[in-house]
Formats: sequence, structure tokens, C-alpha cells
Amino acid sequence: MAVARLKLYELLEDPDLWEKLIEEEIRAGETDSTARAVVESMYWESDRQHAFERFCRSLDFQQIVRLFGIFRIPKDATLCEIGGGSGQLAWALVQAGFQNVELLEPNDRFITGTAFLRSRLHETQGRLTISNDLGKWYEDAKLFTTVVTRNCVHHFPNLALVAASLHQKIAPGGKWVMIREQYADTPRELRQLFATHPYCQKYGVYEFAFPARYYVDSVTLAGFTLAAVVPNYWGNNALSSYIDNPGSRWNRFWSRVCLVCLRFVPALSVMLFRVEDFANRVLRTRFRTFTRPQMMVFRRNDL
Repeated sequence: MAVARLKLYELLEDPDLWEKLIEEEIRAGETDSTARAVVESMYWESDRQHAFERFCRSLDFQQIVRLFGIFRIPKDATLCEIGGGSGQLAWALVQAGFQNVELLEPNDRFITGTAFLRSRLHETQGRLTISNDLGKWYEDAKLFTTVVTRNCVHHFPNLALVAASLHQKIAPGGKWVMIREQYADTPRELRQLFATHPYCQKYGVYEFAFPARYYVDSVTLAGFTLAAVVPNYWGNNALSSYIDNPGSRWNRFWSRVCLVCLRFVPALSVMLFRVEDFANRVLRTRFRTFTRPQMMVFRRNDL
């Protein structure tokens, strides 16, 4: 059976392309409920203020704040979100009481970039700044105690190089919190991602996925240690999918157990990640709990 040929080498990571396609999808969403649902899942609807307020109320964001507490990220931390798109996470963190938040995002367009958020900076009382220039950001001597990426790292063409660069922007002992990445462990899974992503083949935007160990190995190579893993299924997967309910009684119990472990013995989650990865690679098992993490926390090491 012939396999349909996919458009791959022409895929682009381009702000203008993203802005244009979202504008088209917003128009399509006026009559197409599926198109509207996809746009809303990314908080990119045309009513930008409503989108930001909706994210602030989401279970996804509530869980992020809760986990920041578990991982002892204080509200006075010097924190930078990298590749935050329109910046709803950075904005929501300020609304939640974080006092020194920066957003690094080269896209300055109105919907998919930082233009709308920049128009609201006067409301943050100096607790939020926006950087659109990657070169100036890296050249600045300022260090951060916490860097956050959300649905971002799989867009980096060379993760190890970016990680090495970020190592120079994170203070000694600082953390990198990596949230909601795309995973694929086999060629079939990778191809399925290309084929089924709502915008990849339709518009030619760059998307990719990797095994979880690729993210871990690349970041470790650059001078970080994996410190904690928030597993698949925790919190009804609200961190990694557009879900806004706490899940079944069994899932709520599992989530409470995970939180206790993450607070007091986070190294256990790392060990379980290693064991599961070994079993999948060597024993050909297909476990997808710790090797499909919703969040990973890395600690910066001194070189």
C-alpha cells in the first residue's frame, strides 16, 4: 500500500506564517467548530483579553502554579519564560503574584506574538518585561534563577546548542522548567505527528517530536541535571492537553501520590524515568508514563 508523501523539507518556523494562518483559522472558526476549538486550545482567539483571562482561570495554569510551589520556585524569583508566543503564561504568573517575570519571544505580531501583551504592560506595575531581540537578551549580563519553556523546545533546531546558551543565562543552582513537549519514540509516531498536526501539512509550519530521552540527553550535555519528572496522567493530563476537569477518583488519588513524591523525593521520579526508558529500549516494552512527561525540571550545574 502506497504511503502518502508528506511535505517536510519546506516546513518553516516563521512568525508571519503563524500570524497569517491563525487569522485564517479564526475566520474559519466562525462556521467550523473544529477550527474554532483548535484555535481556542492555544488561546489564540481574536478577543485577546478574553483569551488571557481564560488561561488565568484554566486548570492547566492552576497546576503550573501548584507545581512551582512543589519545586520551591518562590514568587520573588527572577523568572524568564522563553518562546512564550503571545505571553499568556508570563502574564498569568504576574497575576498570580510573581514579581519579576520576563518574556523572551522573537515574534512581535499581535495574536501569536507579543504585541497585545505589550499594550497591557502598564497594568503589570513593572513586574513584567518583554524582550523580542534574542541577541540582546543573550548579551545582557542578567541571570535568572528560573527559566520556563512551554510547548516550545521541540521547535529548536539544535536543542543542545540552545541549552548550552541558556546555561550561561541561568544563575548557579537555577532551574529550567520544561512543560508540554511533543514526543515520538518511533518513525511511525513521528510520521503520524506530521500527518495529523492541524497546521503542519496544511500550512507548512515546522513541527517535530523526539523521544523524552533526547530532551534529557541534550540538556544534560549542556550542563544540567534532570531533577524531577511530572509523569503522564498526573492531574488528568491538563498540563499537556486542553482539559479542564480534575479527572476520575483514581486519577485524583494517583495525582496526590505523585505530588507527595515530587515534594519529598523528586529523585524517585527521575529513577522511574530511567527505568522505564531502559525497559522500552532494551526490553521492547511500551510504557508511556514517565517517558511521556508533562513537565521536567532541570537544575543548572557548575562546569
